Amino acid sequence: MSEVPLLRVDGLRTWFPIKRGLLRRTVGHVRAVDGVDLTIREGQTLALVGESGCGKTTVGRSILRLEEAREGRILYRGTDLRTLEPKAMRPLRQKLQIVFQDPMASLNPRLRVHDILAEGLRSFGIGSPGSERTDRIAALLRRVQLDPAAMWRYAHEFSGGQRQRIGIARALAVDPELVICDESVSALDVSIQAQILNLLGDLQQEMGLAYLFITHDLSVVRYLADEVAVMYLGQIVENGPTARIFSDPAHPYTRGLLEAVPSVDPDRRRARAAVLGDVPSPADPPPGCRFHTRCPERMPRCDQEAPPLFEVERGESRCFLSGPR
Repeated sequence: MSEVPLLRVDGLRTWFPIKRGLLRRTVGHVRAVDGVDLTIREGQTLALVGESGCGKTTVGRSILRLEEAREGRILYRGTDLRTLEPKAMRPLRQKLQIVFQDPMASLNPRLRVHDILAEGLRSFGIGSPGSERTDRIAALLRRVQLDPAAMWRYAHEFSGGQRQRIGIARALAVDPELVICDESVSALDVSIQAQILNLLGDLQQEMGLAYLFITHDLSVVRYLADEVAVMYLGQIVENGPTARIFSDPAHPYTRGLLEAVPSVDPDRRRARAAVLGDVPSPADPPPGCRFHTRCPERMPRCDQEAPPLFEVERGESRCFLSGPR
């Protein structure tokens, strides 16, 4: 495995202007992503976890340059994607693909599955038109456990789980190295979620894929992710190996998210309280620690001082309780 990460994100900031008045003047910014660092290695899965509105989807879209970041570096195999002109960026889009949350909204209802999967092949000149591309599409559908005959049907004819398999096949069609899964199982029933997660795991083993798995639900990544990064109000508040995050979370927010995960084993239920209160506005984040308005372990210094990322066992935590005592 290469020592250079497949993807490294340093100091990523993506802010959206707030415009008001007749002249639409900028009066402030929504700090959706406010200084995020991430590392993904070949063949590994990083789960980016946090409540709705924390900025995790914007991280994924910024990596793909579907949203333009205002600061930071997005290094794909050492090349900073933010410095590339559109023409130079285009070939790299083949290696960076995304599976969206709502497969129905992301699949063109006017196209048959064959045409949906052929779009990427045509765009990057993969295979020759005709039988070669059709054979490739049939193989893609088998790979995601669908009947190849499905290529001649329209997307609305499939169930939600089947449509998500088509979305995965579309991402795989161009032979990517990194797939961003943006809440890609959150709209599915629990049993179908398990099937899709198992499929993603099998595809990773078979094709050597790396995943950035974006979700609000820690429970769905426990057996898929190698590393977890927990995000709150535009910042990473904890990161580390999945096993350590689940067994010994360092940040109060992570502990609250884990408390919200249902458990049938009373011996494993945590005594700590789940996260209470509402997420502050990313347009006006609180001073000091951004989590202090909801933190059950808040200290006076948290109101004014912003904690850095402190080193903890096999990871980092943005909490004064994790720092030197």
